[in-house]
Amino acid sequence: MFARPIIKYLLAVSLAFHSGAAFGDEIPTEAEMIAILTSDTTPKSEKAITCKQLAVFGSAECVESVASLLPDPELNSWARIALEAIDDPSTDSSLLDALSTTDGLPLVGVIQSLGVKRVSNAVEPLKEKVATEDELVAKAAAMSLGKIGNADAIAALKESLADTRTSVRSAVAEGLIRCAEKAMTSGSDSSTEATELYDLVLQTDLPNPRKVEATRGAILSRGPEGVDLLVESLKSDNKRIRYIALTAARELTGEGVSEALLAARSRVPKSQAALFVIALGERGEASMLDAMLATIQQPANSDSDIDVKTAAIGVVARIGDASCLDALIAAATDSNDVVATAGRAALAIVGDEEVDAEIAARASDSGDDALKAWIGAIGARRIPAIETLVEAVDNQDPSIGVAALKALGDVATIEEISILIDRALQSDAKSKSTHDAALKALRAACVRLSDDPECVQQLEEAMTRSDSDAQLAIVETFAAMGGPGALAAIEKAAMSKDRNLQNAATRLLGGWMTVDAADVLMRISEQANHPYRIRAVRGYLRIVRQFRMPQNQRNEMAVAALPISSRDEEKRLILDAASRYPSVAMLKIAVGFSESESLKNEAQAIALEIAQKLENSPAVERLLAKLDLEEMDVEITRATYGATDENVDVTARLQKQVGKLPIILLDNPNYNSNFGGDPAPGSPKQLRIEYRINGRAGKAMFNENDAIVLPVPK
Repeated sequence: MFARPIIKYLLAVSLAFHSGAAFGDEIPTEAEMIAILTSDTTPKSEKAITCKQLAVFGSAECVESVASLLPDPELNSWARIALEAIDDPSTDSSLLDALSTTDGLPLVGVIQSLGVKRVSNAVEPLKEKVATEDELVAKAAAMSLGKIGNADAIAALKESLADTRTSVRSAVAEGLIRCAEKAMTSGSDSSTEATELYDLVLQTDLPNPRKVEATRGAILSRGPEGVDLLVESLKSDNKRIRYIALTAARELTGEGVSEALLAARSRVPKSQAALFVIALGERGEASMLDAMLATIQQPANSDSDIDVKTAAIGVVARIGDASCLDALIAAATDSNDVVATAGRAALAIVGDEEVDAEIAARASDSGDDALKAWIGAIGARRIPAIETLVEAVDNQDPSIGVAALKALGDVATIEEISILIDRALQSDAKSKSTHDAALKALRAACVRLSDDPECVQQLEEAMTRSDSDAQLAIVETFAAMGGPGALAAIEKAAMSKDRNLQNAATRLLGGWMTVDAADVLMRISEQANHPYRIRAVRGYLRIVRQFRMPQNQRNEMAVAALPISSRDEEKRLILDAASRYPSVAMLKIAVGFSESESLKNEAQAIALEIAQKLENSPAVERLLAKLDLEEMDVEITRATYGATDENVDVTARLQKQVGKLPIILLDNPNYNSNFGGDPAPGSPKQLRIEYRINGRAGKAMFNENDAIVLPVPK
């Protein structure tokens, strides 16, 4: 009912953009369009567009003319677009008539259109087409019968299911499945008919895809009674059948389905039991909860039992609430690592804020056996149970203390930072694991609180009373935090007199991820006697070369790097930045480096490379003229300027302007002015040059007004 209006709308939109109407032209009358279709002199492309227009504006008057195009392989689909869209009985008749006037692919198209329009009178002729020798035609007819889907079509498909050709039989089965799906949506009275059709397909020798589709339908059409078939399908040797049965377990609806699925669990093969439990959980039904809790509490004596138990834990995590905590804490403390891991994961996500409150309450009253699991849940859920965690830090069981420290790293506020600092920096930690956990917790908390200036202040104060190892740990924490406050603190460490702090701070600044570190690195680089000055210079140049920033800022930073880059190694990094981000300022830097004997060749090459990427200008030409390039024998053998089809020979003009360098400085940097006018107004133009340098031939192309730097042939 809705297909044709939608097609009309889409075609109207398409025509608004692509037809003459979009530009104010009038749409031809229907009579004029019919004349276009019936004229022997009209190009097929125009007839195709006319069919699209008739799909929107046509009536019964044009049907005969449009239908006359159906035998034409090039116009068949265009004609069918119109016939499918025009809402008139004559279109049905024209398509039926075309069954006898078309063959091959045009006939396939006509058959498909009969299915699209659900022409009930087409059932008998389509049944005959299913039996034809042409398998493409036979399959199309079967599919269209499925789309028509009335009682006669179903009867025809049932009869055709005995066809000896596998591909045709598969198409017939697909048609029957389509009819069954239609029956499923028509109401409960039709479910029985759908079941019969699905069963018929299952009883027939067919390719696997049809069996899979029919299995799903046969289960779903039965409602609660489909559970038996579902269980039997889970026993199949066919992996796809088992998979579709699990899918059906998620989709099956009807009164009593949940109870039937739960009751069937004992009959499900062990190899599929865990997957079946997962499927039940994905139904999201609270009625499954009690059964899942009972499963969790059962002992697991085999690998399959453990799989089922962990699957049930996952279901409880999805649909559970505070009432499930006893079962989950038991799982989280289970002696089996797999079960315990699943239990802890479930505690981290089950329920809502009500569960948060219950977990916090239970943790405060818990004995050591379960306390570690509760603490893990507190950290994972970010529950602000600070008092419980602080108390647990000093628990006699080191593993509980470690868990509490980790959780504090996840939930601590600025008030608890001092506790983490003390634990992380104390030299008499109970064990290395406790010390490492405290350090990680401190770092995690500080990263979360990096916007709080007091966090940096507390860390800086701690440095004044800490030994060397602790100070280094704090500097590492500053680096993890990031931000202006932490950056300033690291600068202090880098500028200190402690060689270890200088080393750590400059190393960390070299990996800083924001541009503001450049100022700090510059200040360190300007300290002539700083032991890590070169590292700071290279860190500064890393920012120039790799970070995003406005070109003007990059230019300024590159220029600022010149006084601090005394070695060729750092100068090469500046040249690399100039090559990556070409500008007149970067060209000036490259030209300046060309005066260095050790960098001359590299700098000249990069300067030429930069010049090729820049628009021609007097500034570029003046800078290039300063390059101390070796004189070469440059000969222009041919040069043209213009667009692809419109160009002029400018060989003579260019020959007069060439010198002893591979750089050609034009009398006028504007190509049009230099070469006597614009050979192709309004078109992109190129200058193509064939040349010889020191006897070696080369070719180059330059877009309009580019600087002309000829690559030296090798």
